[in-house]
Amino acid sequence: MKNIEQILKDAGIEVTDEQKAAIVGAVKENYKTIADYDKQVKKTEAAETDRDAYKGQLDTANETLEKFKDIDPDKQAQEIEKYKQAAREAQDNANKRILERDQRDWLNREFDEIGVKANHTREYYSNKVMDEKDGLKWKEGAFVGFRDYLAKENEKDHFYQTEAEKAEAEAKEKAAGSAPKFTDKSEGKKEPAAEPKSVPKIW
Repeated sequence: MKNIEQILKDAGIEVTDEQKAAIVGAVKENYKTIADYDKQVKKTEAAETDRDAYKGQLDTANETLEKFKDIDPDKQAQEIEKYKQAAREAQDNANKRILERDQRDWLNREFDEIGVKANHTREYYSNKVMDEKDGLKWKEGAFVGFRDYLAKENEKDHFYQTEAEKAEAEAKEKAAGSAPKFTDKSEGKKEPAAEPKSVPKIW
C-alpha cells in the first residue's frame, strides 16, 4: 500500500520537507489505512455479536420470569421440593437395584463354590439372606456369617454335600474303580450241538 509521500511523488507534486510533514500529520489525523479500517470493522462486528447474544439471554430471562409471574411463592416452593423428593427417591431406587445386583452376584458365586445346584434352592435362600428385616448383614461386599448359616440349614434339609461327604464319596468312587473284577465260571463247558438226524431218502 502506498503512503501519502509516494502518492504525491507519483503525481509529480514536489513539496518541501515542512509541507510534507504537515500533509502527513493531517492525513494521519483525518484518515485511516485499510488495515485500520478492517480492524475497526471486526471490532464492530464482534460488538454486535455480543450485543445480540446478550439480547437473546435477556429475552430468555424475561420469558422465564413471565412464566413465574402469577405463581404463588409458597406453591412454587412446594413444587420444587416435590421434584427434589422425586429425584432423591429415583436415586435411592437406583442405588438399591445396584446393591441387590451385587448381592445376588456374590451369593451365586458362593453357591457355585459350595455346590448348591438347584435353582429353586438358590432363589429361596437368596431371598432369606437378603431380607431387609430378618436377613444377614451386608458388610464390605459380603454377607456376614453366610457359610455358617447355610451349613445349619443344610443339616436340616441337606441340599448340598459337605466337604466331608464329598471326600467320602470320592474315596468310595476311587476304591470301586481300583477293586479287581471277577468273572463268573459257573457256566461250565457248553455241549457241542447235536448233529441233525439223517432223513430217509424216498425213491
